[in-house]
Amino acid sequence: MIELDIFSDTVCPWCYIGKKRLEKAISNHKDTKFKQTWRPFQLNPGMPPDGMDRQEYLISKFGSADAAKTIYDNIYDEGLVEGINFNFDSIMTTPNSFNSHRLLALAYKQGVQENVLDSLFESYFLNGEDIGDPNVLLDIAIKHKIDAEDFKSYLSDQENIEPLANEEIQARKMGINSVPTFIINKQIVINGAQTSENFEIIFQKLKNSLN
Repeated sequence: MIELDIFSDTVCPWCYIGKKRLEKAISNHKDTKFKQTWRPFQLNPGMPPDGMDRQEYLISKFGSADAAKTIYDNIYDEGLVEGINFNFDSIMTTPNSFNSHRLLALAYKQGVQENVLDSLFESYFLNGEDIGDPNVLLDIAIKHKIDAEDFKSYLSDQENIEPLANEEIQARKMGINSVPTFIINKQIVINGAQTSENFEIIFQKLKNSLN
């Protein structure tokens, strides 16, 4: 088995691209079992609970609307190669992503984390939905057969906040400061949305070392 621990954020377009590339590589190793765990890392840990206006956020981060457009045009082109038709213009709010990570933690326990993450990416990047909104998150939970009351209870339970926050703190202590970051078999660390070919080379080397 190859274990993958992936630190990512649900509002990170490169994480969406990286997930697609990883899946492509995994699909070419059907004789190998993979275990994926998607772990929390907030790009904007200081984001207000209700998020902020998207354009205001982009200008504060990149200095100007033109600078942001140049960056996101490149991301759009990279996304198309992986079958993602980013719809950045539909995004009105840059959300606080912490509750979406809480949903992912619950989804992991129920064995549907990867599918829930796909829905979070699609909701945000393709449909422009505010994935900081508990109602949007509830719809995604229900779509993946997570009981509505279970999710509401989980979201209102303050005790699950600290463990998840600590997971991100530990990531930063490990030197992780950008996402996506892939940790393979607890020892190989790869930063950024690597190509599918790079993943395949690593997977093949690991398989060869076991033979």
